[in-house]
Amino acid sequence: MSTPIKSAKLGFFLSLFTAFIWGNVPIAIKEIMQSLDAPTLVWYRFVISLAILWPILAIKKSLPIQTIAKNPKSLLLLSVLTLGIIGNFVLFSASLSYTTPTVSQIVMQLSSVGLLFAGVIFFKERLSIVQMIGVSILISGLLLFFNRNLLEMISSFNAYAFGVILAALSAFSWVLFAMAQKVALKQFNSLQILFILNALGILFLMPFADFSAIFNLSTLQLCLLLYCGLNTVLGYGALAEAMRHWDVSKVSTIITLTPLFTLCFSELFATLWPHIFAHPNLNLLGYIGVFVVVFGAMFMVIGESMLKVLKRV
Repeated sequence: MSTPIKSAKLGFFLSLFTAFIWGNVPIAIKEIMQSLDAPTLVWYRFVISLAILWPILAIKKSLPIQTIAKNPKSLLLLSVLTLGIIGNFVLFSASLSYTTPTVSQIVMQLSSVGLLFAGVIFFKERLSIVQMIGVSILISGLLLFFNRNLLEMISSFNAYAFGVILAALSAFSWVLFAMAQKVALKQFNSLQILFILNALGILFLMPFADFSAIFNLSTLQLCLLLYCGLNTVLGYGALAEAMRHWDVSKVSTIITLTPLFTLCFSELFATLWPHIFAHPNLNLLGYIGVFVVVFGAMFMVIGESMLKVLKRV
Protein backbone atom coordinates (compact mmCIF):
# COMPACT_ATOMS: atom_id res chain seq x y z
CA MET A 1 0.00 0.00 0.00
CA SER A 2 1.44 3.39 -0.98
CA THR A 3 1.77 6.11 1.64
CA PRO A 4 -0.64 9.08 1.16
CA ILE A 5 1.13 12.20 -0.13
CA LYS A 6 0.23 14.36 2.89
CA SER A 7 1.37 11.66 5.30
CA ALA A 8 4.60 11.10 3.34
CA LYS A 9 5.38 14.84 3.40
CA LEU A 10 4.80 14.97 7.16
CA GLY A 11 6.99 11.89 7.63
CA PHE A 12 9.74 13.49 5.54
CA PHE A 13 9.73 16.78 7.49
CA LEU A 14 9.59 15.00 10.86
CA SER A 15 12.55 12.82 9.82
CA LEU A 16 14.47 15.88 8.63
CA PHE A 17 13.64 17.69 11.88
CA THR A 18 14.99 14.72 13.87
CA ALA A 19 18.25 14.73 11.92
CA PHE A 20 18.42 18.52 12.33
CA ILE A 21 18.15 18.60 16.12
CA TRP A 22 20.22 15.44 16.63
CA GLY A 23 22.86 17.14 14.50
CA ASN A 24 23.27 20.11 16.84
CA VAL A 25 23.00 18.44 20.26
CA PRO A 26 26.65 17.19 20.32
CA ILE A 27 27.82 20.80 20.06
CA ALA A 28 25.71 21.72 23.08
CA ILE A 29 26.94 18.67 25.02
CA LYS A 30 30.60 19.47 24.34
CA GLU A 31 30.14 22.95 25.82
CA ILE A 32 28.35 21.59 28.92
CA MET A 33 31.04 18.92 29.44
CA GLN A 34 33.43 21.67 30.49
CA SER A 35 31.53 21.87 33.79
CA LEU A 36 29.68 18.55 34.19
CA ASP A 37 30.87 14.96 33.98
CA ALA A 38 29.04 12.61 31.60
CA PRO A 39 26.85 10.70 34.13
CA THR A 40 25.70 13.97 35.74
CA LEU A 41 24.90 15.55 32.39
CA VAL A 42 22.90 12.52 31.27
CA TRP A 43 21.09 12.34 34.63
CA TYR A 44 19.90 15.93 34.24
CA ARG A 45 18.88 15.22 30.62
CA PHE A 46 16.69 12.39 31.86
CA VAL A 47 15.16 14.57 34.60
CA ILE A 48 14.29 17.36 32.17
CA SER A 49 12.96 14.91 29.59
CA LEU A 50 10.80 13.09 32.18
CA ALA A 51 9.43 16.41 33.48
CA ILE A 52 8.25 17.20 29.93
CA LEU A 53 6.92 13.72 29.12
CA TRP A 54 5.02 13.00 32.33
CA PRO A 55 2.23 15.61 31.91
CA ILE A 56 1.94 14.84 28.18
CA LEU A 57 1.34 11.12 28.76
CA ALA A 58 -0.84 11.84 31.81
CA ILE A 59 -3.14 14.08 29.75
CA LYS A 60 -3.28 11.43 27.01
CA LYS A 61 -3.95 8.79 29.73
CA SER A 62 -1.07 6.80 28.27
CA LEU A 63 1.25 6.37 31.25
CA PRO A 64 2.82 2.88 31.07
CA ILE A 65 2.51 2.13 34.80
CA GLN A 66 -0.56 -0.14 34.44
CA THR A 67 1.01 -2.08 31.57
CA ILE A 68 4.13 -2.73 33.66
CA ALA A 69 1.99 -3.73 36.66
CA LYS A 70 0.18 -6.33 34.53
CA ASN A 71 3.49 -7.75 33.29
CA PRO A 72 6.26 -7.11 35.87
CA LYS A 73 8.65 -9.34 33.89
CA SER A 74 8.76 -6.62 31.23
CA LEU A 75 10.92 -4.61 33.65
CA LEU A 76 13.85 -6.89 32.80
CA LEU A 77 13.64 -6.04 29.10
CA LEU A 78 13.06 -2.37 29.91
CA SER A 79 16.13 -2.39 32.17
CA VAL A 80 18.28 -3.78 29.33
CA LEU A 81 16.84 -1.13 27.02
CA THR A 82 17.60 1.59 29.57
CA LEU A 83 21.17 0.39 30.13
CA GLY A 84 21.67 0.51 26.36
CA ILE A 85 20.58 4.13 26.10
CA ILE A 86 22.50 5.10 29.26
CA GLY A 87 25.63 3.62 27.74
CA ASN A 88 24.95 5.45 24.51
CA PHE A 89 24.34 8.83 26.16
CA VAL A 90 27.15 8.61 28.73
CA LEU A 91 29.81 7.24 26.36
CA PHE A 92 28.88 9.68 23.61
CA SER A 93 29.00 12.62 26.02
CA ALA A 94 32.34 11.45 27.42
CA SER A 95 33.79 11.10 23.91
CA LEU A 96 33.19 14.81 23.33
CA SER A 97 35.78 15.61 26.00
CA TYR A 98 38.43 14.13 23.69
CA THR A 99 37.10 14.67 20.16
CA THR A 100 34.95 17.08 18.19
CA PRO A 101 31.15 16.78 17.70
CA THR A 102 31.67 15.90 14.02
CA VAL A 103 34.07 13.06 14.87
CA SER A 104 31.74 11.56 17.48
CA GLN A 105 28.73 11.85 15.19
CA ILE A 106 30.57 10.23 12.28
CA VAL A 107 31.72 7.30 14.44
CA MET A 108 28.12 6.91 15.66
CA GLN A 109 27.24 5.79 12.12
CA LEU A 110 28.79 2.46 13.12
CA SER A 111 25.46 1.89 14.87
CA SER A 112 23.93 1.30 11.44
CA VAL A 113 26.47 -1.46 10.80
CA GLY A 114 25.99 -2.93 14.27
CA LEU A 115 22.21 -2.92 13.94
CA LEU A 116 22.44 -4.59 10.54
CA PHE A 117 24.52 -7.51 11.83
CA ALA A 118 22.55 -7.73 15.09
CA GLY A 119 19.37 -8.15 13.05
CA VAL A 120 21.00 -10.99 11.12
CA ILE A 121 22.27 -12.74 14.26
CA PHE A 122 19.28 -12.33 16.61
CA PHE A 123 16.28 -11.90 14.30
CA LYS A 124 17.55 -14.05 11.40
CA GLU A 125 17.14 -11.14 8.96
CA ARG A 126 18.58 -11.43 5.46
CA LEU A 127 21.94 -9.81 4.73
CA SER A 128 22.13 -8.81 1.08
CA ILE A 129 25.12 -8.08 -1.14
CA VAL A 130 23.85 -4.50 -1.52
CA GLN A 131 23.93 -4.03 2.27
CA MET A 132 27.48 -5.38 2.41
CA ILE A 133 28.45 -2.89 -0.31
CA GLY A 134 26.93 -0.16 1.87
CA VAL A 135 29.03 -1.34 4.83
CA SER A 136 32.17 -1.27 2.65
CA ILE A 137 31.37 2.28 1.49
CA LEU A 138 30.82 3.41 5.08
CA ILE A 139 34.11 1.90 6.27
CA SER A 140 35.91 3.52 3.32
CA GLY A 141 34.38 6.85 4.32
CA LEU A 142 35.66 6.42 7.87
CA LEU A 143 39.18 5.78 6.57
CA LEU A 144 38.97 8.95 4.46
CA PHE A 145 37.58 10.92 7.39
CA PHE A 146 40.40 9.84 9.71
CA ASN A 147 43.14 10.17 7.07
CA ARG A 148 45.05 12.68 9.20
CA ASN A 149 44.88 10.81 12.49
CA LEU A 150 44.63 7.13 11.56
CA LEU A 151 48.35 6.28 11.75
CA GLU A 152 48.78 8.30 14.93
CA MET A 153 45.77 6.54 16.52
CA ILE A 154 47.23 3.12 15.65
CA SER A 155 50.85 3.84 16.58
CA SER A 156 50.25 5.76 19.80
CA PHE A 157 47.10 5.50 21.88
CA ASN A 158 46.36 9.18 22.54
CA ALA A 159 43.38 11.12 23.93
CA TYR A 160 41.91 11.54 20.46
CA ALA A 161 41.96 7.74 19.89
CA PHE A 162 40.36 7.23 23.31
CA GLY A 163 37.54 9.60 22.32
CA VAL A 164 36.98 7.69 19.08
CA ILE A 165 36.79 4.38 20.99
CA LEU A 166 34.26 5.88 23.42
CA ALA A 167 32.14 7.04 20.47
CA ALA A 168 32.34 3.57 18.89
CA LEU A 169 31.27 1.92 22.17
CA SER A 170 28.44 4.45 22.32
CA ALA A 171 27.31 3.36 18.85
CA PHE A 172 27.22 -0.31 19.81
CA SER A 173 25.47 0.51 23.07
CA TRP A 174 22.78 2.18 20.97
CA VAL A 175 22.44 -1.09 19.02
CA LEU A 176 21.64 -2.86 22.32
CA PHE A 177 18.97 -0.23 22.98
CA ALA A 178 17.51 -0.51 19.47
CA MET A 179 17.32 -4.32 19.62
CA ALA A 180 15.61 -4.27 23.03
CA GLN A 181 13.27 -1.50 21.85
CA LYS A 182 12.21 -3.62 18.85
CA VAL A 183 10.90 -6.24 21.30
CA ALA A 184 9.46 -3.70 23.77
CA LEU A 185 7.43 -1.98 21.03
CA LYS A 186 5.13 -5.01 21.06
CA GLN A 187 3.85 -3.86 24.48
CA PHE A 188 4.59 -0.11 24.62
CA ASN A 189 4.54 2.80 22.18
CA SER A 190 7.64 4.91 21.54
CA LEU A 191 6.77 7.73 23.97
CA GLN A 192 5.99 5.24 26.72
CA ILE A 193 9.37 3.61 26.18
CA LEU A 194 11.04 7.04 26.32
CA PHE A 195 9.18 7.76 29.58
CA ILE A 196 10.32 4.44 31.09
CA LEU A 197 13.96 4.79 30.08
CA ASN A 198 14.04 8.31 31.51
CA ALA A 199 12.53 7.14 34.81
CA LEU A 200 14.79 4.08 35.10
CA GLY A 201 17.77 6.10 33.86
CA ILE A 202 17.31 8.58 36.70
CA LEU A 203 17.33 5.71 39.21
CA PHE A 204 20.31 3.90 37.66
CA LEU A 205 22.48 7.02 37.35
CA MET A 206 21.57 8.57 40.71
CA PRO A 207 24.57 7.04 42.58
CA PHE A 208 26.95 8.48 39.96
CA ALA A 209 25.50 11.98 39.56
CA ASP A 210 27.02 15.07 41.17
CA PHE A 211 23.85 17.07 41.85
CA SER A 212 25.65 20.19 43.09
CA ALA A 213 27.69 20.49 39.88
CA ILE A 214 24.78 22.22 38.16
CA PHE A 215 25.63 25.36 40.15
CA ASN A 216 28.95 25.50 38.28
CA LEU A 217 27.17 26.04 34.96
CA SER A 218 27.21 29.41 33.25
CA THR A 219 23.95 30.87 31.96
CA LEU A 220 24.80 29.63 28.46
CA GLN A 221 25.60 26.11 29.71
CA LEU A 222 22.38 25.98 31.73
CA CYS A 223 20.35 26.97 28.68
CA LEU A 224 22.15 24.33 26.63
CA LEU A 225 21.42 21.69 29.30
CA LEU A 226 17.72 22.55 29.20
CA TYR A 227 17.88 22.28 25.42
CA CYS A 228 19.53 18.83 25.65
CA GLY A 229 16.65 17.58 27.80
CA LEU A 230 14.10 19.06 25.41
CA ASN A 231 16.07 17.64 22.48
CA THR A 232 15.63 14.11 23.84
CA VAL A 233 11.83 14.43 23.81
CA LEU A 234 11.64 16.29 20.50
CA GLY A 235 14.09 13.99 18.71
CA TYR A 236 12.62 10.65 19.76
CA GLY A 237 9.05 12.00 19.61
CA ALA A 238 9.53 13.30 16.06
CA LEU A 239 11.20 10.04 15.06
CA ALA A 240 8.30 7.97 16.39
CA GLU A 241 5.76 10.16 14.56
CA ALA A 242 7.82 10.06 11.35
CA MET A 243 7.76 6.26 11.41
CA ARG A 244 3.99 6.33 11.98
CA HIS A 245 3.45 8.45 8.86
CA TRP A 246 6.21 7.17 6.56
CA ASP A 247 8.10 4.01 5.66
CA VAL A 248 10.75 3.05 8.26
CA SER A 249 13.41 2.61 5.55
CA LYS A 250 12.80 6.11 4.22
CA VAL A 251 12.87 7.63 7.70
CA SER A 252 16.15 5.82 8.41
CA THR A 253 17.59 7.23 5.18
CA ILE A 254 16.89 10.82 6.25
CA ILE A 255 18.29 10.18 9.74
CA THR A 256 21.66 9.26 8.20
CA LEU A 257 22.01 12.95 7.29
CA THR A 258 22.63 13.77 10.98
CA PRO A 259 26.48 14.00 10.66
CA LEU A 260 26.10 16.51 7.81
CA PHE A 261 23.99 18.72 10.07
CA THR A 262 26.60 18.38 12.83
CA LEU A 263 29.34 19.43 10.40
CA CYS A 264 27.31 22.43 9.18
CA PHE A 265 26.41 23.53 12.71
CA SER A 266 30.02 23.17 13.85
CA GLU A 267 31.25 25.38 11.00
CA LEU A 268 28.45 27.91 11.50
CA PHE A 269 28.80 28.24 15.29
CA ALA A 270 32.60 28.44 15.09
CA THR A 271 32.28 31.25 12.56
CA LEU A 272 29.69 33.19 14.57
CA TRP A 273 31.17 32.57 18.05
CA PRO A 274 34.84 31.60 17.59
CA HIS A 275 35.61 32.29 21.29
CA ILE A 276 33.15 29.51 22.31
CA PHE A 277 33.03 26.93 19.52
CA ALA A 278 35.84 25.39 17.45
CA HIS A 279 35.98 24.48 13.76
CA PRO A 280 36.00 20.73 12.89
CA ASN A 281 39.57 21.13 11.51
CA LEU A 282 39.23 18.73 8.58
CA ASN A 283 41.21 18.58 5.35
CA LEU A 284 39.64 17.95 1.93
CA LEU A 285 39.76 14.15 2.32
CA GLY A 286 38.11 14.49 5.71
CA TYR A 287 35.19 16.47 4.28
CA ILE A 288 34.83 13.94 1.46
CA GLY A 289 34.87 11.18 4.08
CA VAL A 290 31.84 12.69 5.85
CA PHE A 291 29.76 12.49 2.67
CA VAL A 292 31.02 8.97 1.86
CA VAL A 293 30.08 7.74 5.36
CA VAL A 294 26.59 9.24 5.03
CA PHE A 295 26.17 7.75 1.56
CA GLY A 296 27.32 4.33 2.81
CA ALA A 297 24.81 4.39 5.68
CA MET A 298 22.10 5.51 3.27
CA PHE A 299 23.02 2.82 0.74
CA MET A 300 22.65 0.12 3.39
CA VAL A 301 19.05 1.21 3.94
CA ILE A 302 17.79 1.93 0.41
CA GLY A 303 20.52 0.53 -1.85
CA GLU A 304 18.30 -2.17 -3.31
CA SER A 305 15.54 0.33 -4.09
CA MET A 306 18.07 2.66 -5.72
CA LEU A 307 19.35 -0.14 -7.98
CA LYS A 308 15.81 -1.09 -8.99
CA VAL A 309 15.10 2.51 -10.02
CA LEU A 310 18.34 2.65 -12.02
CA LYS A 311 17.45 -0.61 -13.82
CA ARG A 312 14.12 0.88 -14.90
CA VAL A 313 15.88 3.94 -16.26
